[in-house]
Amino acid sequence: MARHIIMDSSGHSTIEFDKTSAKDLAEAERRFRKLTAKGFLAAEQKGGGQHRVLAEGDRKFDPDAEETIFIPALKGG
Repeated sequence: MARHIIMDSSGHSTIEFDKTSAKDLAEAERRFRKLTAKGFLAAEQKGGGQHRVLAEGDRKFDPDAEETIFIPALKGG
C-alpha cells in the first residue's frame, strides 16, 4: 500500500491506496494535482526515511512513490 500524508493546521490525514488498482491510482493522481494546484509542496519518500521535495517544474504524480507528504504553503502575516 502506498500513502499520501496531508499536513494541515489540525495535524495530518493519511490516505492509503493500492498502486496496482487503476481506480486507486486515478484517485491518487487527482488528489496530487488538486493539492499541488492549491500550493501544497509534495515530498516523496526516497528511502532511508529521506524525503525529496519536488521542484516546481518536476511536480508530477509518480505512481511508483510509496509515500508522498503534502505540506501546505507557509502564510505570512
